[in-house]
Amino acid sequence: MKHTLTFLLSLLASLGVAEDSRNILFLISDNHTWTDVGCYGHPVVRTPNLDRLAEEGVRFEQAFATTASCGPSRAVMYTGLLTHANGQYAHPHREHNQQLRADVTSVFAMLKGAGYRTGLIGKDHIKPLEKYPIDFKPRARSRDVIAMAEHAGEFLDETEAPFFLVVSFSDPHPVSIDGPGWGIEETTNGYTPLKYDPTEVVVPPFLPDTPEVREGIAGYYQQISRMDHGVGLVLEKLEQVGHSEDTLVVFISDHGTSEPGAMGTHYEPGVRVPFLVRCPGLENPVSPHRALVAFTDLTPTFLDWAGVPFEDYPLHGRSILPILENKSPEDWDEVLLSHVGHDIFAYYPMRTLRERRYKLIWNLTPGTEYPLPIDTVQRRTWVDLRARGDQKIGDRNVEDYLHRPRLELYDLEEDPWETKNLADSSEHETIRDAMVERLMERLEEQSDPWIRKYHPLGREQ
Repeated sequence: MKHTLTFLLSLLASLGVAEDSRNILFLISDNHTWTDVGCYGHPVVRTPNLDRLAEEGVRFEQAFATTASCGPSRAVMYTGLLTHANGQYAHPHREHNQQLRADVTSVFAMLKGAGYRTGLIGKDHIKPLEKYPIDFKPRARSRDVIAMAEHAGEFLDETEAPFFLVVSFSDPHPVSIDGPGWGIEETTNGYTPLKYDPTEVVVPPFLPDTPEVREGIAGYYQQISRMDHGVGLVLEKLEQVGHSEDTLVVFISDHGTSEPGAMGTHYEPGVRVPFLVRCPGLENPVSPHRALVAFTDLTPTFLDWAGVPFEDYPLHGRSILPILENKSPEDWDEVLLSHVGHDIFAYYPMRTLRERRYKLIWNLTPGTEYPLPIDTVQRRTWVDLRARGDQKIGDRNVEDYLHRPRLELYDLEEDPWETKNLADSSEHETIRDAMVERLMERLEEQSDPWIRKYHPLGREQ
């Protein structure tokens, strides 16, 4: 991280930005696939504030949650360590009771120790709280974007020290498992929801095109637009207090949509997310950016911006700051993903190496039926599909979805929706074996405890 700190300090000096004003605003949406934002080319959903943020900064084309599960994903983004290393293997709340390992430190603690005032408004999904020293954590409904923005204004008004503020929306996570599960029924504290016509929504190829699915997608769009409105209000508050020019702003979703084929999987709709960065002082931001980035890169980026060294243990990512103006950064062509479980009763460990063209998914317990997350298995899309006896879910066979082989290999250029597994193809054997070797090399470097027992080629350990 030393070379990136040198780069950052040089940049800040040229801008006349004082060290005590390197602030961070981290905005998070909930269960939101990368395609479903205007600036990513969506023809229907309206997200004017996110589109403007993208125009002012950098939009990463290929950014990845390392696990498509809310609680574990947040543990990765707040620690810089993949799930198999940070200890929060599934959700932290209620019966799931998963939490960070004793030897793991959160970015809140790292920045707090460097004199930052910390705040988290909205959804948390973190545990144990003593690992997260948060100065400002008001009781706020994370779907009331008006109230969330007011809390953000309160935090910004009373904060003199450099700050790290997370604003975490619950939209567009479905509101229930009944009916479509999505949508805004009435005006929320002064916000009037946008209406979307179910006949005009875009049904992605991983979902069945039914009236019920279209109704759900229309409600999903409603919630995306409400979240976008909240983003705009928070950015206005930042402008009003005069911190737009000294605050690093990052927007992501915690992972993709709640629909089957996304949440709880390592397929693209589950792990590929929107990722926008507005960094003060960039003269020639590269956007859209081609580097493959992941949530393991968030904590190193925040520490880099803040000028905070951290050497207690090696983080699994690196700062993206030095590549924001680099059109062709070297060695940004792969990301590593790691999933253990969604709910405590949905254990299904996966490790994935995602390259620019190919993706290798290692299912550590092949032969067991894939356990859909509770958010998905009880929702109408899946319930209706099973009641009808459908053999396909979108372009994928239901049987292939539920019973997966040890290895899945996809050519994303030829098969972007991952329906043709090439792992047993003799033509792709060299690619598969090279990716297996690289995957194991990285997992061994990280001391992944699962590889004490399991191997992607089925070898006894």
